[in-house]
Amino acid sequence: MPDRWRSHWSDYQGQAWYRIDWHMQCEAGPAVSAQPLAVAIDHINMAGAVFINGHLLWRDASLVEPLSRSWNMPRLLTLPQVALQPGGNTLWIQVAGSTRDDSGLGEVLIATQDAARQHHERTLLLRRTLPFVNLVGSAILGCFFLACWLLRRSRSSYGWYALASFAWVLLASNIVITTLPPGFSTAGWLRFNLLALILFVSAFCMFLWRFGGQRLPRLERCLLGLGLACSAALLVTPAYVADGLHLAIFWVYALIFSAECIQFPFRAWRTGKLEHWLLAVCTLGFLVAAVHDALLVQQLVDSKIGYSIVSSLLGMVGMALVLALDYTRTLRQVENFNIELGAKVQAATEELAAALEREHAQAIHGARLGERLRIAHDLHDGLGSTLVREIARLEQMRSGMTAEQCVSMLKLLRDDLRQVVDSGSGSALPQEVARTPLQWLAPVRHRFGQLFEARGMRCEWEVGDAWPVVLTSAQLLGLCRVLEEALTNVLKHSQASCLHVCVAPRAGGGLELMVDDNGIGFDTALVDQSLLGIGLRSMSARMARMGGHFHITSQPGHTRVQAWL
Repeated sequence: MPDRWRSHWSDYQGQAWYRIDWHMQCEAGPAVSAQPLAVAIDHINMAGAVFINGHLLWRDASLVEPLSRSWNMPRLLTLPQVALQPGGNTLWIQVAGSTRDDSGLGEVLIATQDAARQHHERTLLLRRTLPFVNLVGSAILGCFFLACWLLRRSRSSYGWYALASFAWVLLASNIVITTLPPGFSTAGWLRFNLLALILFVSAFCMFLWRFGGQRLPRLERCLLGLGLACSAALLVTPAYVADGLHLAIFWVYALIFSAECIQFPFRAWRTGKLEHWLLAVCTLGFLVAAVHDALLVQQLVDSKIGYSIVSSLLGMVGMALVLALDYTRTLRQVENFNIELGAKVQAATEELAAALEREHAQAIHGARLGERLRIAHDLHDGLGSTLVREIARLEQMRSGMTAEQCVSMLKLLRDDLRQVVDSGSGSALPQEVARTPLQWLAPVRHRFGQLFEARGMRCEWEVGDAWPVVLTSAQLLGLCRVLEEALTNVLKHSQASCLHVCVAPRAGGGLELMVDDNGIGFDTALVDQSLLGIGLRSMSARMARMGGHFHITSQPGHTRVQAWL
């Protein structure tokens, strides 16, 4: 491999079968033998099918006229394990085509799937990706130069280059299509490609003459007459003499193209223009590619891929440079404006960057202040509430504290301090949510109930049977802090004799916490504005962070604290 039918037959049209016997190498060990196998085929010219041990792996859509066109399509086929045999295996490849189309079979690689894929990707790059990029680039350049010619009819070279680009797209489409257009046979498609070759070479010669400032009327008329005569001959020549005519037309236009690629560097040497020298370099590259590909078609050189695809990419780059040089004078006026605009944009960018930096610094400062305020609220509502409660309990004790009571009080203070620290890092919130409001309220009721009873206060605790809404552990902790702060304020300031705590569903939906006492009351507006109102502000801010609401009303004889989620 590769194999070409011309080396076996002079004139054959039909099908051929290739048999490849191979053995699985299992001695390398189970890890290697367990790897899936694949077969990579560089090309099947013109159409074909692949079988493994009698099982069909893949076939073209059409193995009869009009044939599918797999002549430039690499194939990667995974070999199913169920179709493989422990010993010898046979790969059959069916190929349909003719010697006129240079039918045959490309390289075949049977290997592990990874190795076959690497080989397939390299072949795919050369045979499919680069030609497709070439076609797209040629079409784009053709449209661009056509637009330039329509805007400036005096530059006829642009129009000829656009026509040459479109003709090249038609000619090179033979490389990428896998199915013939409707109405075409294989022989008809070959005639169409030769017509595209005639149009491309003629338009390319006219482009070089016009771009180089050459007027050759006699030669131009001869080129036009030759193109019309060859086109007519292609359309009317009978099939039994078509092969010789096709070969003659191919070589005639290959020689015309090569001669023009040789002529233009001499023209560039005479004019001395930079854009002419750039295009001359491109034409020399085209010449090398044309000679190589012509010899490749006639089997005079051994190569896997033609050079025309790569050279046309070079031509696209060269034409882009030529066009850039042609418009340099016009762009100079725009450059000054661009420089001025760039300076203004740079100044605006620097100003915006400075503003963003200031905003970032302010945001960091605000975040620090907010964090300090949160820590202050947590210390006030948590550790401060515990301290007030323990002080009140000590004041109610008639005898001194025992060691156990002192240790218990210190442990409680330690737990509250740890909860404040952990809540700042977000790592130690309770993982389990209290199942009922009664379970959630029990610890707070136990801690404060004894203090209120010691002071002779009558306490009423009204608690619902179930949560009306789903609450997170963070929300329950925040609500607990609000309740502790409210009870601490009652204990410290209210001088009340009756206390009522209610945890129940809210009429409008949600959960409501309400604390009522019959104490002396206070001026809510005055306390909120003074330094003594840190507890009220802490409760309000805490509820706002949780997405809830906080409200307090107070007058002599009745104070109500409400918080709801």
